[in-house]
Amino acid sequence: MSDAGTPEPEELHAQVQHRLIEELATTEQQLRSLLRSIPAVVVRFDEAGRIDFLNQAWKELLGRDVSDAIGRPLVDFVVPEDRGELPDMPSRGESEVRSTVRFLTADDRVRWCLVRMRVMESGEAFGLLEDFTDRTVLEQQLLQAQKLEAIGRLAGGVAHDFNNLLTIIRGCGESLLDEPPEDPAEAREELESLLDATRRAADLTGQLLTFGRQKPLKLEAVALGAVLTEMHPMLVRLIGDEIELQMHDLSRGSSVRTDPVQLQQVILNLAVNARDAMQSGGTLRFELCNVESEHDPVPSSLPPGRYVRLSASDTGTGISTEHLERIFDPFFTTKSGSGGTGLGLATTYSIVSQSGGTIHVESREGEGSTFQIHLPRVEPD
Repeated sequence: MSDAGTPEPEELHAQVQHRLIEELATTEQQLRSLLRSIPAVVVRFDEAGRIDFLNQAWKELLGRDVSDAIGRPLVDFVVPEDRGELPDMPSRGESEVRSTVRFLTADDRVRWCLVRMRVMESGEAFGLLEDFTDRTVLEQQLLQAQKLEAIGRLAGGVAHDFNNLLTIIRGCGESLLDEPPEDPAEAREELESLLDATRRAADLTGQLLTFGRQKPLKLEAVALGAVLTEMHPMLVRLIGDEIELQMHDLSRGSSVRTDPVQLQQVILNLAVNARDAMQSGGTLRFELCNVESEHDPVPSSLPPGRYVRLSASDTGTGISTEHLERIFDPFFTTKSGSGGTGLGLATTYSIVSQSGGTIHVESREGEGSTFQIHLPRVEPD
């Protein structure tokens, strides 16, 4: 030390070095404490994509020793059926990749994990495993409870509908057997009532099969405008004289790939729904439009591409916010009495989804409703 009390350079260097070592040790201890406190598994990968670091959450999650995993790829611990779902490590600077896969514990149990992986600007690759097994189990239990509730609602609705139809069929049949009408026109009217009831029963059965079994559609290129034009007379009869039917820009919609029979069912379901919402009359408007995700607003759930948008708007009573959230739920209906089983819109949703499209509704009570269907646009066959 100098006469003025100033440390010599060598002594000063030693003091600084000692202080840095202490600070590094403190920082390391804090990082270790932080890693121990994180409930998620933190993984660092080497250049070959093998695990070279894990925090203790790995042991808590899978019951496996950290030392046994070092030097092995993460995929080794994934359920075999899910290994193809584990994404490749992204390149440096790219957004993180994520997937949901199942991991096997040391005692062969399954844990559901959200896996996130990212390569930092420094070149180091990291992963994060978040366990949500308990949440998944609760969701499955809730889904099962909802299924049981739906089955009960379905049983009541279907029993009611079929009982009404069978009453008509039985009444017409007994009438024809007991007192055959002498007037051919009267006999024909009885037979038409009987046949109409059987057709409605068959339609109800078809809806159950379409929704319940998710029957594969017979897909082909279909011109939406041509289908609507062909269905115009039928729709006019269906909605009645009190409702005005408008069809606009039918030539603007290109072809889509769907099942033409099931597409007609979708349009009929929308028309029936609109009719029931306009008991005092109103307007039902169908409109077609070609849209592209690059330039036009389309649902965020759709991948980029070209679509045909079919809009069905009515001036009816509208839908409450409470009911709007459940409008496509299976067996949910706001109609009382013999109004139905609530399969119409659920079936519509199923058909649209199987055709690669989406359907959503905008509505306010007292202001009518607008259903919009987006289907991928294709070239005619």
